[in-house]
Amino acid sequence: MTILSAAGLLSFASAGEGRPIALNLLEFQKVLRTGLDSELVKIIDESRKAEAIDTDQRRIHIKKSNVRRRRTGQDNTGIGDDELHLNTNPSLTAEQVWEDITKHAWNKAKTIERGGHGVLSVTERPQEAHPCPFLVCTRERKQQDDGNSVQNIIELFDKKYDQSLVVSSSQKETCLILTTTAHKAQQVMDSHEGTQYLAVVPLPDISKIHYGTIEEVSSQGWTVPFHEQQGQPPDKESSTKNETEAMNEWERVLSVNFVPGLGGMKEEAQLLDVVNKMMGDIQDMGEVGWLRSMRKDEAEQFLIDASLIGVPALSDMFSLTSSLQIIGNIHENDNARIKFWHDSLKDGIESEHACSEMFSTLFVKPRSGYNGYDLVLNPTDGPPPKNYESSSSNPACVTSLIAALSTHPYVLSVKAYFPIYHGWHVAQKLDAAYASI
Repeated sequence: MTILSAAGLLSFASAGEGRPIALNLLEFQKVLRTGLDSELVKIIDESRKAEAIDTDQRRIHIKKSNVRRRRTGQDNTGIGDDELHLNTNPSLTAEQVWEDITKHAWNKAKTIERGGHGVLSVTERPQEAHPCPFLVCTRERKQQDDGNSVQNIIELFDKKYDQSLVVSSSQKETCLILTTTAHKAQQVMDSHEGTQYLAVVPLPDISKIHYGTIEEVSSQGWTVPFHEQQGQPPDKESSTKNETEAMNEWERVLSVNFVPGLGGMKEEAQLLDVVNKMMGDIQDMGEVGWLRSMRKDEAEQFLIDASLIGVPALSDMFSLTSSLQIIGNIHENDNARIKFWHDSLKDGIESEHACSEMFSTLFVKPRSGYNGYDLVLNPTDGPPPKNYESSSSNPACVTSLIAALSTHPYVLSVKAYFPIYHGWHVAQKLDAAYASI
């Protein structure tokens, strides 16, 4: 079941006479309540502060590193080292950030393909771009017809009913999510040029993240415990035995939904193949991001597998850390929320340790109907202290994993949740304990 919640629509904003309509920020938020809402609040708030101041478990096999081998003398292949050029923009508005995010979403929808090596890479040919989820909305036209019905929208994109997800439907307005290519979306928009009833936008990555998920995984109570409780006085061990046992049995879970049309596999093995491919894509993008963070002479010391050529860095794929448009002009030191995302990727999947312990201990639980799956983080117990940094006990690893999942064209939504049985109780006690220190 998707985390996207539907509400009524406002009238669509015109993108200009003779052009299809674009959803403005308020209209999008009326359709979908997602993590975008809280992120915008945090980004704009920090911008204003800057201005004022001036059981069926299957192990996911960890992908071996492609580049963490020293380069030999005859290996000369490299990856570009474009750098972010960040400048303060204290007068930032939510609409400006929204415009940037949607431009970024269109850019990725038009340029990401699954290349010859079977990995996600960049293409300059929109016809070759990978399908991704789009939000499509219609409004009743002056001439009465069935143009705004769900079936008619589906037919516009040559889809079947089970390849779409309706999020809002009424006599006047209809919105649904379907998986298509940017090329096809552009063709549909061009065929409706001059009308004022169709709005099409790629689903932005940050809107795939469930509302409150980042706050949840960033809380002290969500952290996976250690094998060893260092610094615990012996006389207190017995009094906390039951609570510690409960903590070690407490599964930390990320729930992932597939885009419409991808789910419904017939066999579990098919789903596991898709998940392993996704984890490989994420680790590839992390590898490239790690290299991109180095100076060129440092990166040249490492052997780069040919399959990584053309793979985008995770920090370029994710809208809030990309170097494009307005967001790229926000200096991370002047906006705590932008810095939070940069640091999460830098200290997480794009770091030298690459969150290897987290990936090596991930388990996947397929959900009924194979329309999604649960990722169980350190399902039996926590890592030993020596592996903390690369494990899911490191909040940066979990946060960067969520960001990476949101960028993937297979993903409709991602959510973190506590187990019902005792997770909230343990989490509240832990947060209260940390708050009192």
